[in-house]
Parts: sequence; C-alpha cells; structure tokens
Amino acid sequence: MSTSATQMLINALPVSVEPGETVLQAALRAGIRFPNSCRVGACGRCRCRLRGGEVLELTESAYLLSAEEIRNGIVLACQSRPRAAVSIEVELDPTAPTQTRSGIVCAQQRLTHDITRLDLQLSEPLDYRAGQFARLELPQLAGLQRCYSFATPATADGSVSFTVRRVEGGRFSSLIHDTDLVGSPIALEGPHGDFWLRPAAAPLLMVGGGSGLAPLLAMLQAALAEGVQREVSLLFGARTQADLYALQDIETLARAWPVAFRFLPVLSAEAADSSWAGARGWVSEHIPALLATGSHAYLCGPPPMIDAAALQLQALGVASADIHCDRFVSAAEAPAQAESAPASADPDAGLWHYAKFFGFHAVGLFSAISLLAGGAWTSLGLLAVVAFYIVGDFVSGDDLSTPRYAHPKVLTVQLWLALPLLALIVFCAVWSVSPRDAFGFGAWLGGHAGFDLLAARAATGLGHHLSALILTSLMIGMIGTITAHELTHRTWDTTSLLIGRWLLAFSFDTAFAIEHVYGHHRYVSTAHDPATAPRGRNVYAHIVLSTLRGNASAWRIERERLHKRGLPTMSRHNSVLRGQAMSIALLALAAGVGGWTGALMFVACGLGGKALLEIVNYMEHYGLLRSPQSPVQPRHSWNTNRRVSSWTLFNLTRHSHHHAQGEIAYQNLRPMADAPQMLSGYLTVLVLTLIPPLWQRLMAPKLLAWDRDFADAEERRLAAAANARSGLKSLQPGA
Repeated sequence: MSTSATQMLINALPVSVEPGETVLQAALRAGIRFPNSCRVGACGRCRCRLRGGEVLELTESAYLLSAEEIRNGIVLACQSRPRAAVSIEVELDPTAPTQTRSGIVCAQQRLTHDITRLDLQLSEPLDYRAGQFARLELPQLAGLQRCYSFATPATADGSVSFTVRRVEGGRFSSLIHDTDLVGSPIALEGPHGDFWLRPAAAPLLMVGGGSGLAPLLAMLQAALAEGVQREVSLLFGARTQADLYALQDIETLARAWPVAFRFLPVLSAEAADSSWAGARGWVSEHIPALLATGSHAYLCGPPPMIDAAALQLQALGVASADIHCDRFVSAAEAPAQAESAPASADPDAGLWHYAKFFGFHAVGLFSAISLLAGGAWTSLGLLAVVAFYIVGDFVSGDDLSTPRYAHPKVLTVQLWLALPLLALIVFCAVWSVSPRDAFGFGAWLGGHAGFDLLAARAATGLGHHLSALILTSLMIGMIGTITAHELTHRTWDTTSLLIGRWLLAFSFDTAFAIEHVYGHHRYVSTAHDPATAPRGRNVYAHIVLSTLRGNASAWRIERERLHKRGLPTMSRHNSVLRGQAMSIALLALAAGVGGWTGALMFVACGLGGKALLEIVNYMEHYGLLRSPQSPVQPRHSWNTNRRVSSWTLFNLTRHSHHHAQGEIAYQNLRPMADAPQMLSGYLTVLVLTLIPPLWQRLMAPKLLAWDRDFADAEERRLAAAANARSGLKSLQPGA
C-alpha cells in the first residue's frame, strides 16, 4: 500500500484517499453522503460498482454478494481499500446534507405488544426521502444513539414519526416502549440511508416485516402525494393477529391509490384454531402469487426475512439492481466499527480492566509449566486448572461491568499473544512424550531452572501422560479455539484472521472460520445449524454430528464462494484445503519434535480440542429454537456472567450479546443479565454435559422456563414439537 494519498473518482467527483482508508471512509471524510450503516460489511448498504482500478477487499465479499453482483463489479465500500487510482459508481442521495435537529416527543402510541409509535415535533423542518432513517438521542441515555426509519413523509411543519420495536436487552428501545416520554426533549441527526423509491414505471412489490412496514407506508404515502401511478403489491409479515398494525392506514392508501393496489398480511405463528382466515406461513412463500411481470422490489425488516425474500425474487428472475433492501439490525440498530467503545455513559476502563484479561495467559503459562514438570505435577496442574474455574466461578460471582476502553489495540494484542502461547503449550506436550530431547530443550531449560526435566519426563507414567493429553486438549480449546473465535469474526483485519486460522489449525478445524461466521451466525437455534443441539441429544452424539455436519457446511459455503468467483473448487484458492494444509504442517513439526509418539500426541490433543469446541457449542445453544426468518435475539443463546470465566475466556460467556451483534469486539459485549442464563460458569457446565442424565434433568426446568418466559408464539409452537420429539419425560406436558 502506498504511503501517499491515492486519487479516487466517485461518480466523476475526485476524492483523495489517505493510506489505510477504505472507499467509504474517504468518501465520508470528503463530505460525500455515501450510503452506509454498519461499516463492517454486514448490512450491504454501501454496495457500489467498481468501474476502474483495483481494490483490496478487507472481507471476502463472495461470502456476502451474489454471483451476478460480483460479475457486475459490485464491491462493499466499507471493506474496500484502493490499491491505486479507482473509479467508483454509486447512487447518492441528492437531498439536503445530514443535519441535526432538536425536538419534543408530542405523542407516543403502543401499536402492538412490542412496537411503539413515536411522534416528534422538530424545532425546524428536516428534508428527507421517505424510507430513509435518522439517529435519535434521548437525554435519559446521553451519548447513546439509535437509528430508526422515518414512518411518515417529510412535512413542512417539522413533524416526524418513527415506529420502534422493543429489542430484548436494548436500553433505547425499552425506554421508548416502557416509559412515558411525552414532553421529553429529543435530538435527531439525519437523514441517512439509500432506501427510497426510485423513479420508474415498473410495478412495485413491497415486503415488510414487523416495524419494517412503517417506512414502506411512508414511501407509498409520498408516492401518492406525488401522483405516482404504479401497480402495488404489499406483503406484511407478522407473527400473529396481535402483531398487525396500521391496517386502517393501508386501507386508506388502497382506496386512494389510482391503479391496482393489493395487500396481503401473512401470519407465521397464528394458532391453528384461531379465527384467522388469511394467509399463513413465511411471507417470502407468497411472493410468487403477487409478483407482477417486471416488478421492482422494496424489502424492509429483519435480515432473515429480507434474505429469504431476495433469494425468492432472484429465483423468479428479478434483477439484483431492482431489489432494494433495508435490513433492520436488531441488537444495536447502527453499529459502528467493530472495536468501537460502548456508550459514553459507561465508566472509563482503568488498568485493572486491561490486566484482568491476562488471566487467560497466566492459565496457559501455568499449564505449560505443569506439562514440563511431568509426573504427578502434570496431573496436579490439570486438577488445579479445573478447580480454578469451577471453584473460582462459584465464589467470585458475576461480572456485570461494561467499561469504555480507550485503547482497544492493547486488547487485540492480548488476543494475538495466544498463538505463541499455544505453540509453547503444544510443544511442551509433544516434548513430554518424545523419545529424545529435541533441540536440547530439556537439558537447556532444566539447567537454568535447577530442575531435571529429562528425569521427570522419564519417570512420568501413563496416567500422568493421560493428564497431559487432557490438559493440552483443554488449552487447545481455550487458548486456541476461543481466541480464534474472536479473531476470525474480524474478517476485515487480515492479521487477526490469519492468527485465528493458525490457532484453529491446532485442532484441525480451520473450517470453523468459514462455517461459524457465515453459517452458524445465520442459522443459530434453527434446524439448519449443525452447532445447535436439539432437545434430548446427548453431548457425545453432538460432538460427532456437529463435527461432520459443520465441516460439510463449510465445504458447501466455500464451494459456492469459489463458484461465484469462477474459480475451481479443488485449487489453492480453497480456504478449507489451505486450512487443512496448515494443520498438516503443524503435524509435521510435531513429528519432527517428538517422532511418531509426538505426532500421535498432537493428533490426540487436536481432536480433543475440537471435541471441546463442540461441547461448548452444545452448552451455548442446547434446546433453543428460532424460526429461520426471525432475527437472532439475545434469547437464542445461553449466557453467563461468571467472573472467572468471563475474564479468562475473553467474554465469550456474554454469548447472548455476541449472537445478537456478532461484529462487536469482546471487550464491548454487554452482560445481558436478563437473557437466558447457563447453570454456572463454562467449565462447570462443561463437566455437567459429560453426564447426560444429570444434564437433562438440570436443563429440563430451564428449557420449560425458556418456553414460558422467552419464546414468542412461533417458538412456543416449535418448542412443543421439540419437546415431543426429545423423548424426555421431563419435557412432556404435565411433567
């Protein structure tokens, strides 16, 4: 990358790109209102066409874009760095620049059990296009902004409205939903977004889910006022009749619309014996019946619904350029960079908050010393590590702190240190069974330490070698996989991604970097997710089934990516094959250090580490359910805030927030104390899973409580069927 600025053309407008900047960062710095939202490659709003030049992709976009988009030169501006001079074409919003407004909440109306309409009177009018969104800030949550779409067209008197869906664990949406805010001041920044009605004569197909209906209605109301005459088919996906709203507004629109206007509400979780005589199922299933020839589509709502609808439309021949989407990201409506800090109301992190995560490294170094000491010291080391987690979590309570970290790079380096640490641990394990002293390591270190390592190794019996295998497997799972889990989510950071893949290579599981990020996070808690264990399955069956199905899923995802790129599956471009080559390289090194016994030790420890990952998957999602078209919420993961587990596992324990917003860095994950909670800390729960009868007995009441307290209507239906299939008497009605 050049150290001097690069020149870029955006719609023929010259822009200077500083070293290290993305297309989006340079455009925004230049004052260009480039469409964007998440800025981490998840929402796709910053899609643009590369007309000339070459960019470095920070994220492999073939996992996210369609083959047609790739052929047409579409890139993600937030994940593209110009290699030299480039020319970009993007549809920019020609409305007034982003502005700030103050206002007052003048009305608040509960539309459904989880959707509230907020009417505001601004200090002065704001020019925006129906379909766009604004960032709101309330004084009760100073420093915390959330993005919501305008629910009405722009007006001359400065009145605006928003519909807000309550998000589990969401402080902003919960405040709007649960507190009387009439008369409260509010700050607004906008407009933002590239979701608006494009001029054309083609018929319109509009699909909304939940609060995503409101911006579609605003677009139609604005179009009606402008005299637009295009046939309209409007589909509204909801769970039950109680979730339907704005029906009178739709009826008024339909009566006034100058040409054909069709409206179809579709319910996915309405009771079978209810009075509802309308459409049922997933809203995407009803698209073929309402799709007019040559239609342009506008989709607004949760990402799973949009993804399903977009796939259906493409299969029916609608061009990608004619499908416009606004994905409502639920957990934090407009996440910033992945390492952004929490809200400014949180306390600043002190030295201890950085130092506490070094407990992870201390456990690793202690394990390496235990392996080298040999004999009973190795077994005692294993017992000490297990006791540290189980007893420590029991006596230390929960960590609910959410400090603001001013130096996130320090925390990233802490993650990177896992690679040399794990290499040391595995070397010690392989050396401990080696028939020779590779590199004279034992003699050298023993001489400096005043401890005869070679004699200790020679006196180590089979039982203590078994302890070494278990301890090393535990470290591969903890030091390797858990850290790699965090690093491989940072697909825009090539250093983190590479280190993460090498960590996974120790457990023969680099495919995890593909399946977990692009498969598991999309399908978690559904029947499509290999890592989610259904009710009644025991952990030993899950280890085998999840391993086989997870690898098959990763292969399919990678094969599809290569197909989009026009590359052969069996080639050096295949990340799955390259990952296995990394594991083979490590195995060869192990054989070089410890001969065939060292190689066998490496394989056994690696498979043990892989098994540990699948046990953790089992713990984190056992028995939880979600319909594939519903957004992932904190309730779809088991959470724990036990202090020792949180500090020494890089907040993996805050799993509910992680799945609701997977791009957030570990230090910024929130404890989600109201989410479904595990039985205890991670290692405690891991031990419990190894005793299936005890595990099923302890989890049955938690699953039934989840069905009652967390599940929505559709999930309760799924849960009833899952309980019947489980074969567990404790989950049957009347148990």
